[in-house]
Amino acid sequence: MDFKSFNEADLCFRACLLFLLTTAGLGSGSAATPDEIEAYLTEAITANQISGEPYELDGSRIVFTSYYFIRPGNVIWQNDAGEMVNIVEENDENPVYGPWDAQLHRPSSPYGIELKVQAAERMGPLLKDKKPWETGYVIFKTVLKDGDVYKAWGKARGAGDCYFESEDGINWKRPDLGLKEFNGSRDNNLLKSGPGGTVFIDPNAPPSERYKSIRGPRVSFEEFKAFIEAHPDKWETRAVRGPWRDPTKIRGISGGVSPDGIHWTDKELFTIEHSDGMETGWYDTHRGRYIVYTRTWVVGYRSDRWTGNPQTRTWPGEFHGSGRRAIGVMVSDTFGNFDVSRTIIEPVPGEVSPSEVFYTSIHSTIPDAPEQHLMFVTVWDTRDDTCKIEVWSSHDGLVWARIPGPPILETANFGQWDGGSIFSFPSLIELPDGDFALPYKGYNLPHKYPRGHMTVAPGYAIWPKGRIVAVEAEEIGEFSTVGIIPPGRTLRINALTKRAGGVRVEIANINDEVFPGRSFDDCDPIQGDHFWSSVTWNGQSDLGYEEGDGVVIRFKLDRAKVFGIEFE
Repeated sequence: MDFKSFNEADLCFRACLLFLLTTAGLGSGSAATPDEIEAYLTEAITANQISGEPYELDGSRIVFTSYYFIRPGNVIWQNDAGEMVNIVEENDENPVYGPWDAQLHRPSSPYGIELKVQAAERMGPLLKDKKPWETGYVIFKTVLKDGDVYKAWGKARGAGDCYFESEDGINWKRPDLGLKEFNGSRDNNLLKSGPGGTVFIDPNAPPSERYKSIRGPRVSFEEFKAFIEAHPDKWETRAVRGPWRDPTKIRGISGGVSPDGIHWTDKELFTIEHSDGMETGWYDTHRGRYIVYTRTWVVGYRSDRWTGNPQTRTWPGEFHGSGRRAIGVMVSDTFGNFDVSRTIIEPVPGEVSPSEVFYTSIHSTIPDAPEQHLMFVTVWDTRDDTCKIEVWSSHDGLVWARIPGPPILETANFGQWDGGSIFSFPSLIELPDGDFALPYKGYNLPHKYPRGHMTVAPGYAIWPKGRIVAVEAEEIGEFSTVGIIPPGRTLRINALTKRAGGVRVEIANINDEVFPGRSFDDCDPIQGDHFWSSVTWNGQSDLGYEEGDGVVIRFKLDRAKVFGIEFE
């Protein structure tokens, strides 16, 4: 990974500080006055990105996939007057506070809650009415919602990349694109030169490159030789997957661009490295960078003193290798100038067994919450050839943590269309009824089983009512959000309680001062099944804040699950 962008930002900040020092007269060695210090620090800090609450949301929704939007709380000792008690000196002649006068307060401290990912239901196979060019198989490689239209890019065996559209994400149309001939006809949805991999929409790109793809092509020996001579630092030896005398096994990572998702132009190779999973990517609008996820290997360097055949592949795990499949990342401020990926998610004790490794690096975000990142990882067990899909979360796309809970989807029973193995695909979408859906492909046979009679089809992992992760209190619990600038004046909640349980909500500022009429006692009951129901206080839905206020939302849970909140 290349951190040049961070270094350049740091240098820019240092230059800004030097300029401020000079203009304020603070660089000459003269003592600064308190007013000069305050003015200098204020200008220096506000010239850069300031950390801390209140946060600005990129969308209108929060799903608590991590602790990022939950305050950790604090411990404060106060006297009876509500004043903070710090250190009392032993030799104080007139101590104001005795050793037992302080009382413990825990503002915004969460307790009694857990984050739990929810298992999905399965839907499929999709695309049952196959066309002549889909007789072998057809799968989805990417599903996106683009405005009011659901779009999918797939692959038909023997015919190549293809394109679909849908009004509801379930029933798919194959537009006659007229681009590629099949059996003497161009009346089909085949792409002449398709994305070749997964697709994402770039909000920063010119219209001619709005759609982008990430792919892992095979590289010819001539391409390999020319690339490593021009870019000796952008390749790694595992890219030569097969025996060195077989140049057809070299792998690389590249991409494509398109104005409409239909007409594609290939990009030059980014790197030459071994990534034979499903690479995904996105554009980070906050930091101005492209982030691409790959499949890497957790493996050490082979000893130079080993006397065996150097062509022996001792790193892959297919036979006796030491390597574990993992998830990697590449970062660049342009869509092309990437360095070889580095590992960011690897199989670790406590999360997977020693025989489990990672396959697909499927990045997505919560619908209508683009700053809440998810990674849907297919976990393959080398001991019994089974697959399951689990999910990790991140607030910045670089630091990841597994969400506690069960696998979101496991291989179906024998005899089912997906009863052999399953693999996740992008992206997580919201269907018109509010369900969340994640594409996957299912095989009728295990992953490494002889493939002569293997079939494959696309399906969805479905979360009814968009309930993918819950903040759950099995009994009594509380938590508070970090301070935010609300994108709306009313709050809706997605929650489920026991029959004798409930949820109460309170609205405060970032100093924990409750807004008038918006306390827990004022909150109207929230009991039962609430699917994006409005939260009210004595019948009033307005949150009660002044424009520009930082707002903290507090929750009291009694045998309840909160799946998310949204503003309007």
